[in-house]
Amino acid sequence: MELKEQIGQWLAPLLKEQNLFLVDVRTAGKAKIEIFADGDHGITISQCAEISRFLEQYLDGSGLVSDSYTLEVSSPGMDNPLKVPRQYKKRIGRTLHIITTDGRDFEAELIAADDEKIKLRDLVKPVKKKKGPKTTEKPEPPKEFELKYTDIKKAVIQIDWSKIKGKISEASSEERDEGADDETEPEVE
Repeated sequence: MELKEQIGQWLAPLLKEQNLFLVDVRTAGKAKIEIFADGDHGITISQCAEISRFLEQYLDGSGLVSDSYTLEVSSPGMDNPLKVPRQYKKRIGRTLHIITTDGRDFEAELIAADDEKIKLRDLVKPVKKKKGPKTTEKPEPPKEFELKYTDIKKAVIQIDWSKIKGKISEASSEERDEGADDETEPEVE
């Protein structure tokens, strides 16, 4: 049995017990193992540590890894491609950059996911205004379509930095407002 498959079998009961799932196992020979796990509500650092300790019990002395192997356990992160259906299900409403097995490359909004396919909505592109008389051109309504997981070569979540900047601005504004009510003198050094 291949090391990746064996690790999946070893981890299955622990991951199920904690409502987590295995996303990927990457190995570099027998010296380095990377485990990527996630949960429907994310994964904590303490859960990653528990997975590491649990897996070390099986790896140490197994002969499947070198005596001085490196084991890293983490969430897959935002920049790694989506690999398993549960990852898609928890990302409904997000924009994905998708490359298909036939070479299509596009961005679309994820609107549904099941165990075999995802449903996407084209992103509406604004109509460019032409110089001259005003026209009443309206953008075409977005089209929805399905895509099987087997047709996806790579799917990565796109981060909307404008939303993040807006939230940071709101938080900064709230902090300034709260500080305005503070009647204490600032410390001077």
